[in-house]
Amino acid sequence: MVEKPMPVDYLFIVRHGETKANEKGIEAGPRPYPLAKKGVKDAVFIAKTLAKIKMDAVYSSPIFRAVETAKILAKPHGLKVRTLEELTEAKFKPKYVGRKGRHHILTTPEAFEETNADLLNRTAKAIETIHGKSSGNVIVVSHGDVITAMLEGVVERKVSDEKYYVLHPEPASLCIVETKSRPFLVLHNYHRKMFAGF
Repeated sequence: MVEKPMPVDYLFIVRHGETKANEKGIEAGPRPYPLAKKGVKDAVFIAKTLAKIKMDAVYSSPIFRAVETAKILAKPHGLKVRTLEELTEAKFKPKYVGRKGRHHILTTPEAFEETNADLLNRTAKAIETIHGKSSGNVIVVSHGDVITAMLEGVVERKVSDEKYYVLHPEPASLCIVETKSRPFLVLHNYHRKMFAGF
């Protein structure tokens, strides 16, 4: 009898650390910008936060800044980083790469070679691949628009036909919504025993 792999319990989704391109407002696209000092420091902070949680796998976009971040996160667990093409940066039109200006697939779709629907499909495939190849707790390192699409798929229940609460706060938990210009979820369900169940 063939044993079915155990399911993935939790995805710990992390955006790559800051690069010089981020600092200068340059669209990095697929270019191999290394992490800036702040980016390394921030990645080390997340690595320390996750160090006491048993991790079973670390997946990353193949782009250098994401792999560099993933290696920092994988080190405390003694894991190798597995790259997954579906986690790569949203595909910019070449004329935007390496130039100043920040573009996001929802607000400036004309800067991209793929649509938000393409990105949603790509990230759903990434999650499906991770579920097929891993079990337990998994760290996933990717890029801003890619992570936004991944979370959009979860929050809008596009990954399941089942009716259930996606955003449901625990008792005595903290949620932060920025309302300066438009509503933006900053933090959801932060509570005292946040990492106690891992």
